[in-house]
Amino acid sequence: MNGVELITQIQRDLGIEVSFTQVLLAFALLMARILPVIILTPFLGGETVPNEVRIGLGIMIGMVLFPVMSTQVEKIPISAMLFVALMLKELFLGLTMSFAVSLVFDAANVAGNFVDTMSGTNQAQLMVPSIQQQVSLFSNLQLQLTVVVFLTLGGHHIVIETLGESLKMVPLGEYPRFSHGKWEFFDAMLRMFGDLLRIAVALASPVLLATFLTDLALGMINRVAPQVQVYFVSMQIKPAVTILIMFTSIHLILGRMVGEFGHMFVWLKNALRLLS
Repeated sequence: MNGVELITQIQRDLGIEVSFTQVLLAFALLMARILPVIILTPFLGGETVPNEVRIGLGIMIGMVLFPVMSTQVEKIPISAMLFVALMLKELFLGLTMSFAVSLVFDAANVAGNFVDTMSGTNQAQLMVPSIQQQVSLFSNLQLQLTVVVFLTLGGHHIVIETLGESLKMVPLGEYPRFSHGKWEFFDAMLRMFGDLLRIAVALASPVLLATFLTDLALGMINRVAPQVQVYFVSMQIKPAVTILIMFTSIHLILGRMVGEFGHMFVWLKNALRLLS
């Protein structure tokens, strides 16, 4: 008995009515939806995880979610052109979900850049393995803190659950219907991008306010005593003020992060609703 006959016999014993080719094509489409979320989101490893581990994690999640889409396998076309079109659609869905899920993490990174620019610590650069980029001190702190809080709250479980829900809202063998109109979806994407700046300013606001008041006080001192070298004095004062405010307001920042995670999941589910 050759391999093809063995697979056919196993299918017959398991009661599988569809061809093995359709099962493979359906699983490939599922991986095209899952892998962008795994690769582009920092909390699942990002660039730090080897490719073998990321692909293995994607296959494992795909096997967990496969029963959800088992009834859709027979609708998968075998034609090459139709399959490529469905593959592009799945990549689009995966990129859309990864953009929504990465919203708070990108905002935390931007907030850290704001803090470093205002405090003058942006001259010190660190390599962040999770995004494979050079970032400044407080940018790294904000990003890593966001990842830790997200994993502690079990947000990755909600992301995997949403992946399963997306298979019911936008099946593998169908294209997005844009039930509320295409403009509503793209308008939601633009608003989501605008929310990134709002979240970044909110997370950085305690330090931004403190450094602004420090600059104001140093400017008044310079007007009263011009001989004081305010620029060089600020290079020591502003980083110290930033560290003090950062650690005294850390509970406020964490509370804001938790609230923004809720808004992030609302944006994610809303994007899927507009696509269905």
